[in-house]
Amino acid sequence: MKRAILFALSMLLTAMSAYAQGRLVSGQVTAAESGEPIPGVNVMIKGSSTGTITDIDGKYSINTPSPNDYLVFSFIGLATEEVKLGSQTEIDMVMTADIKQLEDVVIVGYTKVDQATTVPVIENVKEIVTPNIAQTLTGKSTGVTIQASTGQPGAKNNIRIRGIGSITGNSNPLYVIDGVIMDSDEVITANQQAERDPLANINPTDIEDIRILKDAAATALYGARASNGVIVITTKKGKAGKTNFTASVSEGLTSRYEGNLEMMNGQQFTEFHGGTWDPATGVNTNWGDLAFQNGRTSDYQLSASGGNEKTRYYASGGYFNQDGILVGSEFERFSGRLSVDNQVTDRLKVSFGVDLSKSYQSDASDGNLYSSPLLGSYLQAPVINPFDENGNAYDILPSGPWTAIRANFVSDVEKNYRKSESLWGGVSGKLDYQIIEGLSFRSTNAYRFENMKKDNWSDPTSYDGADPVAPGSLALYQGYSGTFTTTNLFNYETSFGLHNFSALAGTEYQESKQEWNYMYGAGFPEPINNIGSATQQFSLDGQGTAYKFFSILSQVTYDYDNRYYASVSYRRDGSSRFGSENQYGNFYSIGGSWKVSNESFWNSSVIDDLKIRASYGTTGNAGIGNFQSIGMYSYGIYNGRPAAIHDQIANPDLTWEIKHKANVGFDMALLDRINVNVDLYHENSTDLLLNVPLAGETGFTSVTMNAGAMVNKGVEFNITSNNIDQGDFSWSTDFNISFNDNEVTSLNGLEPIRTSFNTIEEGKAMYTFYMPEWMGANPATGEAAWYVNKEVAQEDMTENMFVAPNGQLATTSYAEAERIDAGSALPVWSGGLTNRFTYKGFDFSFLFTFSGGNKIYNGTRRFIDADGITPYNQSVEAMEDRWQQPGDVAYRPAYGSTGNQHSTRYVENGSYLQLRNITLGYTLPDHLISRIGLSNMRIFVSGQNLWMATEYSGYTPTTVDYDGYNFFEYPEGKVVTGGISVSF
Repeated sequence: MKRAILFALSMLLTAMSAYAQGRLVSGQVTAAESGEPIPGVNVMIKGSSTGTITDIDGKYSINTPSPNDYLVFSFIGLATEEVKLGSQTEIDMVMTADIKQLEDVVIVGYTKVDQATTVPVIENVKEIVTPNIAQTLTGKSTGVTIQASTGQPGAKNNIRIRGIGSITGNSNPLYVIDGVIMDSDEVITANQQAERDPLANINPTDIEDIRILKDAAATALYGARASNGVIVITTKKGKAGKTNFTASVSEGLTSRYEGNLEMMNGQQFTEFHGGTWDPATGVNTNWGDLAFQNGRTSDYQLSASGGNEKTRYYASGGYFNQDGILVGSEFERFSGRLSVDNQVTDRLKVSFGVDLSKSYQSDASDGNLYSSPLLGSYLQAPVINPFDENGNAYDILPSGPWTAIRANFVSDVEKNYRKSESLWGGVSGKLDYQIIEGLSFRSTNAYRFENMKKDNWSDPTSYDGADPVAPGSLALYQGYSGTFTTTNLFNYETSFGLHNFSALAGTEYQESKQEWNYMYGAGFPEPINNIGSATQQFSLDGQGTAYKFFSILSQVTYDYDNRYYASVSYRRDGSSRFGSENQYGNFYSIGGSWKVSNESFWNSSVIDDLKIRASYGTTGNAGIGNFQSIGMYSYGIYNGRPAAIHDQIANPDLTWEIKHKANVGFDMALLDRINVNVDLYHENSTDLLLNVPLAGETGFTSVTMNAGAMVNKGVEFNITSNNIDQGDFSWSTDFNISFNDNEVTSLNGLEPIRTSFNTIEEGKAMYTFYMPEWMGANPATGEAAWYVNKEVAQEDMTENMFVAPNGQLATTSYAEAERIDAGSALPVWSGGLTNRFTYKGFDFSFLFTFSGGNKIYNGTRRFIDADGITPYNQSVEAMEDRWQQPGDVAYRPAYGSTGNQHSTRYVENGSYLQLRNITLGYTLPDHLISRIGLSNMRIFVSGQNLWMATEYSGYTPTTVDYDGYNFFEYPEGKVVTGGISVSF
């Protein structure tokens, strides 16, 4: 009996054990949008802590104890799915994007997800017709300001993220393309030519999206050079399926935007100078119409994408050409790209990419060349005729009372040229290997290069080349840059129950080399412009330079039940640019977030989603020239023999500039249609890299040191609203605005660094204008006057001083006026407003951008609003509010007064509101285009820079250098384009 009972119990326990082990269920998880496998998906038995994650191929297997169990599939950014097991042993799952979670899914280069930050995504990068992708970011992201120092197509743009964080060091953000750090510095810079932008070599059509990394949680893993933020660019990849071709063609016109600037015509100029205008004989030349043109913009693109489950590819080719609005300026680019992804085995995936770009840039020359059409459009008097009696343009203008500049750009622009040519490209390879479940290895390797040359030619018959001894000149620059980058990372992910962990560790190495050569010759037999034909003033120069970075990086993240999140990162960077004892810097970040709306107590009919987040960390800045820490010699000729000259003093203590970043923010979804993101930040830059002036007796002018500190603090707001989405009609709005306050908090006891028009000193913002305060005209005499702005005893009053109508003490002596703080060139607020409408096949959008709180020093007005003391042309504004007789209270002094010294007279409000872009498109219905074998067809018309509201008296306040100093600006042009895009 006992044996029978024991046997029965044994059988029961065996059956229970077998039932408890259940059966093995397996399957694959794929994405609905692309059909691609999704690694790292959590597969859990509902209500238990039992679970697993999918491998690199999206495959999983799990033991299930009961047919009544539910499997739960979850991945941040995708809608959670659950399915009852029943009798199934193989369950494949297709997962779709979860719109409510999309804000949590960000790519920050090395890692996939970081919920302690928000990262704005810019997807419509082709809305703005420009050769430079930087211009597409204007008004699209909080805290990002873009200043184009010139309207020259292909020229460099200045981008600042959360203000300017350095004095001498680089303040540009770090660019990362498909996980590879890119050097955006120009190989060589030729004098008298707009700075060319290497980013203009990238075809915007190949870009999938752009993400902006700002706070410590997002940027710390790039510690070495992330001080000024990071711009992560992701290019397009192939998708499985039949080969899909997309072709697009657009054509357009560019034209000058007049702004508020109006120059005098012949009659106004004659009468302004006290003459009598005779319409029958008077010359009335509109030099602006001769200098500016209506140009053409062309953009042709073709791409192909396709593949199968194992191999996918994307290939593209493009041509872009844009005439500048200034005669003689142009940008042209040919580009091609190929990327291939191959799933070699279940564990191994490799990717390969190659891209090439050939660009040509012609520049009509900056405003400080006499032959420049830009200079001539401002300064040439309208009473001068550029053509002789036969209608031929003069080589050199005849001398006369109003011919201050004898250069005639009408003829010179056809003879002289300033042009550059660049071959830019790279190859990259990526390897992903799943070592074991949860542990993977990724190696990213890339080599990028640029080979470029610049030619500056002044024809012997032109004004700039008309030297009686050595007519004509040619300057040739040729340079090469090559950069190798390798990043090798281990990543581990695991989950148990509601706990999710990930860890990342690896190294990164980058090495870059540059070299350039320069040749100059003069004395050419016209019209030969070969450097070997130069007969006199022949000179040579050249230079080679290099840098290296080595980094160790790591990060650990933890997530509990998609409610509580924490991340910690550490990075150690070494740079060859610093002293031998200080080459390495340590950078870190900590961050966390709380998904309040996922708590059980949350119950709100208004706020659908709420997350609070915070982060703190440090990043570094190494944005200085190479070898700044060591003593250097230059070599030349002395007494006919080679000689070395000590021209750089050593500073072995030179080290990293460090930025301490703190950020607090929240993300909120309201009424299932409005998303709000708010960030407050405080960024303190210490150990600023600064060129410190040295006393003359040292034999050196300056030395690069770590000296000083600077603070940027502000708040950012971003609101996205799905206003209407009913039937065939939808309307959505994106609005962002940011406020930034900048202050130099320390110069380590150094004296303020001042120029004739600005200052860098403690307690003031960077680029603060510092100059005498303009009063206007002395009512009694009409002389130019400035406010004294200091206490003056009665007995110390000079004969130049008087009491102005407002009661302040003024003087007609420029030297007696005390300098004042006249405001900073840095914008205090900026942002953008986008509205998008769709109705059936129609789409319509417009973008307004705005910026303000900054000042611009309009240096051009010192010449074109100069009270008649020069023969240069004057702006119409120069005739207004001028002193005529004793007792007049006027802004401008009497005709012929000398009042155009640097002063607040030429400091202007730089605020503006601009209609940046407006687009109307129509996508044809499928039933029409399918008859001709097309899968998509869209026609569109677009305009940009069509309207602006501003008090600035020049053309456009958007084309001013970042220090706020304007000198004969090349304005942005209006662009109107139309085009068609088809897919098949």
